[in-house]
Amino acid sequence: MKQALSAWVAQEEERDRLTQEALADVDMGCVIDHQAVQAWANSLSSEKPLPAPRQ
Repeated sequence: MKQALSAWVAQEEERDRLTQEALADVDMGCVIDHQAVQAWANSLSSEKPLPAPRQ
């Protein structure tokens, strides 16, 4: 039980770290437009998929 709880706490700490990192990116304007991501995702099943969107 103690090992499972420790693993869960570590996972939540990592999730929080990644969330804080993502929020910092948003604050700096480092984002990719949703429509660009959606167009890319929709193209993946086509004969000519689009390149992954980049900032």
